Amino acid sequence: MGQRSHEIAFCGVSAAIGTVLLLLGGLIPGATYCAPMLGMLPLLPALAEYGWRPALSVYAVTAALALLLSPDKELAGVYLFLGYYPVLQPALDRISNRLLRTVCKLAVFNGAVLALYFLLLHVLGLNLLESEFAAYSRPFLLALLAGGNLVFLLLDRALRQLALLWRYRLRRLFFRH
Repeated sequence: MGQRSHEIAFCGVSAAIGTVLLLLGGLIPGATYCAPMLGMLPLLPALAEYGWRPALSVYAVTAALALLLSPDKELAGVYLFLGYYPVLQPALDRISNRLLRTVCKLAVFNGAVLALYFLLLHVLGLNLLESEFAAYSRPFLLALLAGGNLVFLLLDRALRQLALLWRYRLRRLFFRH
């Protein structure tokens, strides 16, 4: 099997695994935010082995399938707006100033979250979300966003560690060269 066909097969399987992880999240109550994080994991091997273009293809296919198949549109939206992050992370990690690097990462997260919920509330008009948000005070919603920022920073660290785990431990299970 040629290198190109191996790449296509590997990325196809990665997209399938990511899609399954997202769809399983739709079955588990409260997994709206956990499942998109798990759905990012198959991007790591595709990125490490074949680069950012194939990894973005895996992301695009997974996002499209999640939007089409997932009953939880908020879950699919979270993946659509944040699922590309493992591909962007290495570029952000090259910023030498730690504070600037962290600010840029949080700007990516907050921009994605605010754009997602603006789209869900004002463009798609998901009334369920609007009534859910109306039930909470503004300080509570800000605290929720702050908690999301903390979880995102933990995700950033976990993705970096999992990329190392792939490179130094798991890769040899899939590749013999």
